[in-house]
Amino acid sequence: MSEFHPYFTSDGSVGLYNKIYNDIYHSATGALTEAYEKFILPVDFNILLKKEGISVLDICYGIGYNTKSFLNFILNLKKNSKNFFMYNTNIAPIDTDNNLIKNRHFYNDTIDTDNIFRKISVTAIDNDKILSFLSPFIKTGERNIKNQKTDFEYKAIEKFLNTKSDFHPKIDKLINFEILIKIAENTPNICENKEFTDILYNEKYNRYFDGDMKGIFKVLCCMRDAEASNSDSPLNLHNIYYRYLSSRYKMAAKRLKLDDFKFIIKNEDARSYIKKDNQTYDLVFLDAFSPNKCPCLWSYEFFGELYKHLKPDGMLLTYSTSASVRSAMIEAGFCIGNIYNARLNKFTGTVAAKNETLIKHPLSEFDLGLLKTRAGIFYRDENLNGQNEAIIAARNLEIKNSDRISSSQYIKLKMAD
Repeated sequence: MSEFHPYFTSDGSVGLYNKIYNDIYHSATGALTEAYEKFILPVDFNILLKKEGISVLDICYGIGYNTKSFLNFILNLKKNSKNFFMYNTNIAPIDTDNNLIKNRHFYNDTIDTDNIFRKISVTAIDNDKILSFLSPFIKTGERNIKNQKTDFEYKAIEKFLNTKSDFHPKIDKLINFEILIKIAENTPNICENKEFTDILYNEKYNRYFDGDMKGIFKVLCCMRDAEASNSDSPLNLHNIYYRYLSSRYKMAAKRLKLDDFKFIIKNEDARSYIKKDNQTYDLVFLDAFSPNKCPCLWSYEFFGELYKHLKPDGMLLTYSTSASVRSAMIEAGFCIGNIYNARLNKFTGTVAAKNETLIKHPLSEFDLGLLKTRAGIFYRDENLNGQNEAIIAARNLEIKNSDRISSSQYIKLKMAD
């Protein structure tokens, strides 16, 4: 990663712009809100939490909003379920009409929450190692977002950049703390990664990073330096560790059993990883760049692999409603439906499953008809190693030679009926 282009979205969470794809990672109207509404709220947690274990595959982890929102949601459930007492946290529920967090009747007393985090396993995949390293430090709930300036031009989000809002959802710092610890455990040389630390300590990015997390990271690096040099003063380091980690986070994390959850980041091509992976998942979050920018993660063959890696009662969730994506899902064997956003009163994503009963909002006849148009011709990546340009070119050629009706013609015909 050679460039870092952050900005505050309207709900006070950080969004990112990618110059290579000329695209944004997150909705400018609210990055954290989007994560909850498209990847968390559609999940039936009453079913999920009764499982002996919960496995999550987060494809295109980025700065981690989908995984962190999932863990934050469960943390809030645990707090609210049994009068769980801990220090004053920063959890703020997402304010939507279908907000399960606010609904006191959501929690089912038959669900055992005592070891809820112990049974969670998250595998996060992202090509960008530096973004993954930065993920625990990213701020949410920022209120001072007016008059922000960006070092890029992207007109599609200009009107949202300085929008005033009273809604500032947050990720609890315990979640970021535990993810930081897991990353540090799995990456012994993280403190020496200059590309990462140059961004983390760059003054122009200060407002986007959490100061507490940066302080904890400095302590972790000091401890590693001391271990490497066989320091004669472990007592001082122990006291620092206790002050920074134990008193503020570790005691609460121990009570929550947060440190028992399994979290690993794989910084590689999701296609190559999924081919060698032998695990199956309860939830798959697919949050790649749009199909016309990154078709390699929206191909029929890739969905075929995801189908094999999804449990019989698992769910795949994505923001995309593209006809090409949906037709590829169906061709791969999935039952699919819409993700309904009650706040916006419209469909804003797609859910795919092996079990049709998990589909709460099936596609309409109009949507199904759209899949049979040229727009529904899906991307192909036979060996799961094709370049995006070649994948796009092959689909364009297939569209050109197709005798299917165009999507615009189909829509006109339906409007005339």
